[in-house]
Order: sequence, then structure tokens, then C-alpha cells
Amino acid sequence: MIDVIRNCFNSQLESIAQYLQANYHSESPESGFANYVFYQTNSHISLEVANDIDITKLSPNRFSEAPVLAAVGYSLACGRQFSEDFLESWAKGLTRLSGRNHFPADRTSFFYRPTELLGITLGVSHYYKSQPNHSKWLQDILTQGEHRLINSDIWTFLLSAYTASILSVTWRARSWPLVKEMTVDELALAKWLCSIKPTLAKTLGLAQLELSLDKALLEHCIEFSDSLQDSARAALLFFALKRTIAETFQLIWNECEQICDNPQKSVEWLQATCDNIHTVTQHLQAQLARQSDIGASNKHNMQMLLQALSILRSDTNILEVEIYQQIRRDSSLYIGNNNKGTIITGSNVTMTHTQNESMTNETTINAPNSSIGFVQSGSGSVSNFSQNIGQNVDEITRLINSLRDMAQEFPEAKREEALVHLDDLQEDINTPDKRKPQRIKTRLVALLTFATMSAGVLAGAADFSNNVLELSEKLGVSIELSHPQSTPQLPPSVP
Repeated sequence: MIDVIRNCFNSQLESIAQYLQANYHSESPESGFANYVFYQTNSHISLEVANDIDITKLSPNRFSEAPVLAAVGYSLACGRQFSEDFLESWAKGLTRLSGRNHFPADRTSFFYRPTELLGITLGVSHYYKSQPNHSKWLQDILTQGEHRLINSDIWTFLLSAYTASILSVTWRARSWPLVKEMTVDELALAKWLCSIKPTLAKTLGLAQLELSLDKALLEHCIEFSDSLQDSARAALLFFALKRTIAETFQLIWNECEQICDNPQKSVEWLQATCDNIHTVTQHLQAQLARQSDIGASNKHNMQMLLQALSILRSDTNILEVEIYQQIRRDSSLYIGNNNKGTIITGSNVTMTHTQNESMTNETTINAPNSSIGFVQSGSGSVSNFSQNIGQNVDEITRLINSLRDMAQEFPEAKREEALVHLDDLQEDINTPDKRKPQRIKTRLVALLTFATMSAGVLAGAADFSNNVLELSEKLGVSIELSHPQSTPQLPPSVP
């Protein structure tokens, strides 16, 4: 599956690379920026094309143009060497540029074109590295220009803020839209800044969004279209997509290694998966109940699901045996099954669950050094039971909410277990078809069993038990407290 996904994205990366190759021009600031993107990230993509104009052959008169000055600046930042005469002509062009109006009303200066602004800034920063006074005019422009771009589009603001940081001018963070509302170009630029300038990304509030940026970027690119605007945006998209795919696959691989190599991680993953399966099962059950015809394609999927469930049952049996053995080894707790029910014995707890013709259902839990225990007996009609719920609905709701609040204080694994039991109970109470006394008793016994077996381990377990007992009273379900007795037990079968 991973190979299929990788091949899908590789075809997109190849399409972007072809676009960059076809649209490369050495005197273009967008192409210069594309080179700079890959240079900054130590990645490589060939952008040189045959018959392209050599930038060193340009007429000196072209150095009055901001795009050409920016293109040379990118080349300097990427380590290209030029002759002294060429650089002297370029520096004269910068001097002429510094004397112009940088904030015209019609916004036609290089300041409002971020790829040109960055290229010129890079060139000045590299050429006058030992003469910072020659950068003063640009620093002033970037300082004065911050408030002019605070409400600009994200692309312009981020690229200009990065440009300012090169000359040690710090722009303040601004409010961001929801990540899902950002364009793919803005997502790619944000990802690039998180990669090459993590400190700046943190200052601007991007680092905290990186995981969301990755998710949104991949979702955008799954629906990828060839509507690339220019080489600058294409280069950022190529880098961001390739980096995000690599990081995502590495994260998946690391998680798989942890799950396979660490039993605790395996258990946590299986618990989370079981919770998800339970939730999906409830939704699927509701959907299938509403649809009489699920369609031919869905029928095929249902057949595939049957096969998967068969494997799941087999795996469940394997895990059940292993867990029983682990419990016996590590906690002296034994769980056995026989045709009469379930027996749990050990130094911590004893539980018997029997069914016969004279008694509908009986559950006894005895804890040594304690008088905690309960017996569930089955009686009552469905109509009386529903009437009882109607009379006490406010108290029942209050108690269930109180139990949920108590469960929030439990450790995560125990909290989820308790909440699952409460969700099941709530659903049975709210669903007339499931509102059966025996079913509700089973839910209450599960909750009380959970609390009793957690006594001494979880703070608040005793209060949790008391609320369950009060809830049983309001529901009209008999769960009687009992003291430990010598209860005959059937010999457990081998798990």
C-alpha cells in the first residue's frame, strides 16, 4: 500500500519537475528563487536547459531592471561566481534602485513583488557581507514596509517576512486563517519556512501548525491538478510535497516499529483500534438498518469484510490465550471459562458468573481483606422497567453525567474503559428496543466490576461504585451488596 501511495505522489513530483525544466530562464527571478529553494535544502533538481540566455551576457543596461538585479542576487546566494566588471555593473544598478520611490501608490515597485524583493536582498547581503552599511537602505525599506503588508495575502507576507529576517529585521506574527482554507502554494511556502527557518516559523506561529500543514498539503495534492502559476511556486510545492511524504512515511514506519517491538505500545494500539472498531460498528449497524439495498459494490465489500472478520476472530482467540497466560504469570489472577459461565480467581479478586434454570444471572465478586461484593438477580418486566426510567429520568441523567465526570480523573486506559461502559449503558437506556432489564443489569454489573477491581488502584473508585449502586436503585435494577461467602466454584477450563 505504501508503495502504491509513493508511486502516486512520485508521478506528481515528476510532473512538477518537468514544469520547472520547461519554464526555466536564468534572468527570471522566479527561476532564481527555484534554484535557491533547492540550494537551501541541500536537495538537487536539474534546472539548466539548452539554449537558455547566459545571465553574464546580459547588457549592462538591463541592470536598471529589478527582476534582473534579483536574478543575479539569487545566483550569488547559490554560490555562483561572477567577474568583477559584471558585479560592478550590478552594484551600480542597485545604487540607482535605492534612489527610487519604494512605496508608490500604484504598488509597482519591487517591494510589492516578493520574489524580486528576496532576490535583491540576498544579493546585497552576500555582496556586501563585510560592508553592512550598504544594506541600510534595504533594512529601512523592510522596517517601514511591515505595516504595509500586514493585511496582504499569506504568500506575500511570509516571503517578505523571511526576506526581512535575512537583514535581522523581525516582523511580528499575524493572525492566520484556518489551515484548511490556505492555498496549496501557501501551505508549501509555510512548510519550507518550517524546514529552513524553524526559529522564524515559531515566531510567526507556523511551527505549531506544521502537522496540520502536512495533512492539508497531502490532501490538496491527492486532488492535484497541473495549474502551476510560476517556477517559484512550483519549486516550493516540489520541495514541500517531497519532504512531507518522506516525513510521513518515516513517522508511519517508526510507529510500526514501536508497535511491533514494544508490547506496551502493541497493547495501546490494539485498545485504540478496538475502540475505533466499536464506534464504526455502531455507525454501520445504524446505516444498514436504514438501507434495504446496499448495492452490488457494497455487497462485495461486505463479503471482503466477512473474510477480515474471520481473521480478526482468529487473532482475538490468540490474544485471549496470551493475555490469560500473562495474567496468571504476573498477577496471580486466573480467568477461566466453562459451560456455566466465567470464573475469575486469584489473590486480588474472586468472581463467579453462573447461569442456570432457577437463577437468570448471578455475579459475585469477593475481595480478600474486604467485604466488597455484589449479587445480580434477574427479575422485573420491561414495561415496569421503562415506567421506572421515565419517573426518574432526571436523576438517572444526573448520575450518569456524574460517573462520566469521575471517569475523567482516571488514567487514560481506565478512563476509556469506564466511558465505553457508560456509553453502552446510555445507549441501552435511550433506545426502546434495547431497554431491557437484563441488558441494563449487565451494563451496571460491568461498571461495578470495573470499579471494584480498581479499588485501591484508582482514586475515586469507591465513589464511582457508590454512584453505580445509586444509579441501579433509580433504574429499579437490583444489585445487592453481599459479604464474602464460601461459594462453591466449578473447576475452570483451560483457556
